[in-house]
Amino acid sequence: MPKPFAQRLRAGTRPAPCAILALGIACAGPHDPSRDRTLVIALAAEPTVLLPPLIAETPGFVVADQILERLAEPDSTLDTMGDRAFHPRLAESWEWSKDSLSIAFRIADNARWHDGAPVTARDVRFTFAVYTDTAVASPAAPLLANIDSVAVADERVAVFWFHRRHVQQFFDATYHMRILPRHVLGGVPRGSLRNSAFVRAPMGSGPFRFARWVPGQLVELTADTTFARGRSQFDRLVFTIAPDPLAARVRALDGEIDVLPYLRPGDVAGVSRSGRLTVLPWPSLSSGLVMLNLRDPARRSRPHMIFGDRSVRQALARAVSRERVTAAALGDGGTAAVGPLPRALLRGTPAGLPPFDSAAAASLLGRTGWRLPPGARTRRRGAVPLEFTLVVSSTATAGQRAAVLMQDELRRIGATVDIETVDNATLGERVSTHRFDAALIDVDWDPNPLSARQLWGTRADRSDEGSNFGGYRSDAFDASIEAAALASDSSAARAAASRAWQTLVRDAPAIWLYDLKRTAAIRRCIHPYGVRADAWWSALAQWTVAGVCPSARRPPT
Repeated sequence: MPKPFAQRLRAGTRPAPCAILALGIACAGPHDPSRDRTLVIALAAEPTVLLPPLIAETPGFVVADQILERLAEPDSTLDTMGDRAFHPRLAESWEWSKDSLSIAFRIADNARWHDGAPVTARDVRFTFAVYTDTAVASPAAPLLANIDSVAVADERVAVFWFHRRHVQQFFDATYHMRILPRHVLGGVPRGSLRNSAFVRAPMGSGPFRFARWVPGQLVELTADTTFARGRSQFDRLVFTIAPDPLAARVRALDGEIDVLPYLRPGDVAGVSRSGRLTVLPWPSLSSGLVMLNLRDPARRSRPHMIFGDRSVRQALARAVSRERVTAAALGDGGTAAVGPLPRALLRGTPAGLPPFDSAAAASLLGRTGWRLPPGARTRRRGAVPLEFTLVVSSTATAGQRAAVLMQDELRRIGATVDIETVDNATLGERVSTHRFDAALIDVDWDPNPLSARQLWGTRADRSDEGSNFGGYRSDAFDASIEAAALASDSSAARAAASRAWQTLVRDAPAIWLYDLKRTAAIRRCIHPYGVRADAWWSALAQWTVAGVCPSARRPPT
């Protein structure tokens, strides 16, 4: 649920059995990608929109990133300092000014939109204007704050001007925006973009063209035969909506699905024994947490009657054993969190999550007026009981186990937790519209830890479309994260980032649980390429298929 929603929620109905019949694939039967040149990929939730400035969840980017492009792409090192780890995409080259306050990007001469129109510098300037327009309320807008403007030097050269020099200027200019077609969207009022046809049928410059979207079933793309960097080996990509992990695994074993991006830890052994699928560990920048809503869900201008109190949030965080929850819920599929971001993004900056201590948690609640009446199970402060609802995905087995364990641990300090299971689509909708008390979610992060300002920064809480879903506000956090973003050297950036993480831990707007290990299941005949920790799908156009794919399930031995 930080891509450009730098944090992307991963949080839908089973497709009709004949959903991909129109592709010539047997209804509810196996298919051979080496013959039909179709790659079928499971998505655990249906995209909400396919217009990048409005996307706030992983499935939307998985699809949209095949259609629209960045100016440049990072390599697998995900080094966000400077430009040495970036490869040309729409921009064939770039040049820094002597004072490093601007970067001029030259658009490739052969860059074309799918309707044949050339991609120009005006498209780049238009894209920046869309992403930063308050009427659009893009989740990525806070990440573009240091870009002053984008100018058109000539038809093929767009110049980014920055307020200040800092070590991640190039990352800011390229990573968060997918370039949009001005000639298609320029006439649409910015405030109406969310309701435009483009959000469900986009047109771009990438390796695949949009073909169709069957709600609740699939999104289909077709290869762009004129793509400048070469046509994909696959004629079609079919993203099948498969919210039930058990049903998706069965369909993959039966040859209907070629790629299961996220395999449950408990399914790894069985899938490994199959003759059809290869189990492949993904690099990961994902974490699991309980988001706390600091605002009243019924009226966001008021604090939440429980979570508006920082002492309560601190007590709850201390009363949950991250190690126990992680081990019981995930086994080898995760490690206990050590900070508000995955370990790989903390990069040595201390975060200091509080140790598990039920007695200290209960004492803190008592000192702040939350009393446990004799014979009662639930604390109260005045007329308010310490009781809330935790929303969890109905298809996330590990998440449900974690929720039950937390329910038990919090009961021990006099907090009553009601667990509500909902489907992935409902969970995402409830969180994004702030209609929840607490929600257990997975977050896929982008390579820049400072993108945490999307999830926690005040700027991201300025409208109902913002991505600060819990309504957290802290001048100290905002100042520290801004200082880290504008630091001119890495040591100053780390020091400021550390202050930001310590502020988050002190204010406890969430209960951070675990870092996730990701494992995919892929047809043995499919050869993935360019899998990155931030985006396994970043080079789907370069994936290949070799030989004939097995057409029958091989029973485990």
